[in-house]
Amino acid sequence: MASNCDCVPLVVEEIRGVIKVYSDGSVVRDGEPSMPSGSISEEDKVLHKDVVLNEEIDLWARIYLPPLTKMNTNMKVTVLLYFHGSGFCVLSPESPAIHRMCELWAAKLCVIIISVKYRLAPEHRLPAAYHDSIAALKWLQMQTQAVKKDSPATHPIPWLHDYADFSKIFLMGESAGGNIAHHVGMWAAKASAESEKAVEIKINGMILLYPFFGGEDRMPSEERGLSVFNVEESDALWRLALPVGSNRDHPFCNPIPIGKGSEVAVSNLALPPMLFVIGGRDLLRDKTLQYCEFLKNKCGKEVEVILFEEEDHGFTHFKGQGGNSVHVFRRISDFIRGQRGSNSMQ
Repeated sequence: MASNCDCVPLVVEEIRGVIKVYSDGSVVRDGEPSMPSGSISEEDKVLHKDVVLNEEIDLWARIYLPPLTKMNTNMKVTVLLYFHGSGFCVLSPESPAIHRMCELWAAKLCVIIISVKYRLAPEHRLPAAYHDSIAALKWLQMQTQAVKKDSPATHPIPWLHDYADFSKIFLMGESAGGNIAHHVGMWAAKASAESEKAVEIKINGMILLYPFFGGEDRMPSEERGLSVFNVEESDALWRLALPVGSNRDHPFCNPIPIGKGSEVAVSNLALPPMLFVIGGRDLLRDKTLQYCEFLKNKCGKEVEVILFEEEDHGFTHFKGQGGNSVHVFRRISDFIRGQRGSNSMQ
């Protein structure tokens, strides 16, 4: 009779072969998403380098400098603190598909991208990714202070000090990264409201591309079955990412607060303007639209929605420079420049 130690671990969660979680707690990640389409011309060449943000927690980021040919000699450019997607469970800034997408963002938007390497679930369940991303924001704040005389900041990054306009800082994320950007922005707003000295950096806006939100109640778009990203996979990712014992109404998943006075609490927060990009075929569509309605009509926040009815989850990533991605690049560029206008639907 075999002893327990001779038992072969069983697969307890598997998502498209990209990630397998075994009964002994081990995790195997395999495979990469498709590369974004299109290529960057030689004149649009983007430089990048990796920097350590916090050695104690092994936190690092990849910084992308836009084409020098697009910048004037004394030009300072916007900074996007970027969080990649893939359900909190896979990929990193060095993954080829994420790296390629960040190159495209930097080149097309002419901005500095700081792509954060946050810890992954299920080894590090939420709020680990939020803590890492907030630490990245605090690190960026230290970089802004480094340009000041007698600053306590250490290890200044020359690229940022030479080219970054620290008065124009945005949070941006795709899918799970959009969820992270949202939570980092909410944390910063709450910390500022509480006069926490650790948060003095101004966030000019939040760019949330098909953010990964959910809830226990099924939305119509989850039941239609039009998306390449299905409900079973979504549920499995939340089981791996949320704190043990939590359901999908946990505030890490469901962004609409529950309870008396919740609308007032959000209304009182000084949230920056938000731009949401949504695919009409995405199973997350209706939850995101519900949250946008809550923010705009119940809390009085500045929210712009771009809805592409024919697109699916992750479309800007997979299409790269093609199709409606061109319109997304343009609208994000307008948003960054402050040409937000009224809320719009496409």
